Amino acid sequence: MAERKIFAGGRLKRLRQRLGLSQTQMANEIGVSPSYLNLIERDQRPLTVQVLLKLSAAYSIDVTELSDADSAGTVEALREVFSDPLLLGEVASPSELSDFADAAPNAAHGMMRLFEAYREALERLSELSQSIASQGAAPAETALRDPLHQAASYFEEHGPWFPSIEETAEGLADALAPHDDPADALKAHLQERFRVDLRILPAHVMPVEQLRYDRHSLRLFMSERVPLIERPFLLARQIVLLGHASLIERLTKEADLKDPEAMRICRAGFARRLAEAILAPRRALAATVAGEAEPDIMRLSQHFTLKPSRIMARLATLGAGGVEGVLPAFAIVLDASGSVLARVPGAGFPFPRFAPFCARLPVFDGLTPGRPVSSELVLADDNCFHCVALAEDGPADPGLPAPRRLALIGWRKAEGARMRNSDVRPIGVTCRLCDRSDCAYRLQPPVTQTTSYLDHAIGPADYELAG
Repeated sequence: MAERKIFAGGRLKRLRQRLGLSQTQMANEIGVSPSYLNLIERDQRPLTVQVLLKLSAAYSIDVTELSDADSAGTVEALREVFSDPLLLGEVASPSELSDFADAAPNAAHGMMRLFEAYREALERLSELSQSIASQGAAPAETALRDPLHQAASYFEEHGPWFPSIEETAEGLADALAPHDDPADALKAHLQERFRVDLRILPAHVMPVEQLRYDRHSLRLFMSERVPLIERPFLLARQIVLLGHASLIERLTKEADLKDPEAMRICRAGFARRLAEAILAPRRALAATVAGEAEPDIMRLSQHFTLKPSRIMARLATLGAGGVEGVLPAFAIVLDASGSVLARVPGAGFPFPRFAPFCARLPVFDGLTPGRPVSSELVLADDNCFHCVALAEDGPADPGLPAPRRLALIGWRKAEGARMRNSDVRPIGVTCRLCDRSDCAYRLQPPVTQTTSYLDHAIGPADYELAG
């Protein structure tokens, strides 16, 4: 079979501009002529495997950043956009959407954000109508894109890799060594550097809050409800807020979010990322997982004293940063209802942007905390991913069960590779884009096939796909 040609001129040009290089400089560094590089950027020559490898070696990038796999998420999101009834008569072919995503990626993302705002507007209008009907008056309307959504969109669009965060975390992690217990090392650092004392208080004294810092008395109060494995993270986060506020503020300003509340949420997001990086620094984590096709999440969690879901986020971050020895990965964290709490795109996995996740994902299997489940996910286009799903409980309020969090990490499966103790399950991106006819989890019929509603027979759903 002939090798499929990759035309990625726009992506290569954006990479070069991001690195601050001229065509001549990049051509010299990867060993090609400037004229040939110019032809590649203008899509008059394909991006060969040899050039991809040279780019990867010269700039330590993930080759999927320049291959079609990286744009798969954009194409799938555009398919979701055109599956909406408003645009159903304008459904574009997959090749047309792929050309659009490659030729005008910024325009494609702009269209997705516009559609997202349209969907949010519909939801708000529905809520407003219900409120008017029940109260007889319209409440004050908030901003169309809520602050939490603005901050989450920034992190998702920018990506999880922030070099300044990684460098700062490495320095602080080195300064904390060689303490054996991370919590003790962080507690000592708080006292020595900031004169802050830690106090663990009974649950009846702090029944709701996990942590509170009193800047007047220089004391940090932590509830005994906080699990032991989460305490080092909370201490690291406080160290970040006290000692690295200038870095967090600079990154937040660079995000350039207009809403003050969105800026505050963004600032907290940077603090969380730096705290996680302090406990699982880049070099140490990469060395621990080097060569592992399926890292042992629970072992890493114990080794770095960091919750499994946070370890997943760190692995996906290092994969996105092209750190040697760490495979590109995607990660998601959901609450018990399936709502997205955090997600890190990667490895070419097509996240749904405007619809729920496929119900066949193993995070919905009724997982037991502390017992990860390995699965092999097969999409309709035969792309395969191996993943690890797990559940974890947070600190519970008195008299209530602990809140459940569902986390999943996945890597693109190498051809012929097998996983240990895994099941194989076909999945879809979202029901409207999935052609599988034998799925009992389907919530909506697909836009890609004719649907027949039957009067006298019921299959997996209350309709059948026309043959």
